[in-house]
Amino acid sequence: MENQNMHKAHLRPVDHEELGVDDRTAVRILLLYGSLRTRSYSRLLVEEAAAILTEFGAECRIFNPSGLPLPDDGVDATHPKVAELRDYVSWSDGMVWCSPERHGAMTGIMKAQIDWIPLSLGSVRPTQGKTLAVMQVSGGSQSFNTVNQMRIL
Repeated sequence: MENQNMHKAHLRPVDHEELGVDDRTAVRILLLYGSLRTRSYSRLLVEEAAAILTEFGAECRIFNPSGLPLPDDGVDATHPKVAELRDYVSWSDGMVWCSPERHGAMTGIMKAQIDWIPLSLGSVRPTQGKTLAVMQVSGGSQSFNTVNQMRIL
C-alpha cells in the first residue's frame, strides 16, 4: 500500500506556477500506434501514456490509423485520414510513437503513418523542434529493432 501511494505521488499534476510556465498553454502531444487489432497492445500502451501525460497537464490526441491508405497508392494528402494525421502533426508540440515488433521490424501500419508525415510543409519540417518518444511492444522478443527503426526515422 505504501508503494502505491509513493507511485501516485509521482503522478501529481505539474505546478506550472512553480515552474514559471504559463498554465494556459498545455503541451500538445500526438500519440501514434501501429496495430489495428481489436486488442492492440500498442494502442493500450499509447492510451496509458496519454493518461499519464494528461495527468501531468498535457493535451493529448491519439490518431487512429484505421482507414489510412498506403503511401503511393494513388491517393494524396487530401485523403481525409491523411489530412487528419497531418493536421494532428502540425497541432502537436511532441509525439509518442508505439509499434509492435513484427518480423523483427516495426509494422507496416506504423511505417505508413510515418511516411505520410511530410518532410516539409512550405519550408518547415513538421517534426522540427518537437520531442519524440518511441516505444515498442514485443511478445517475447528480446530485440530493440522497432525502437531503433523509429529512432532512425
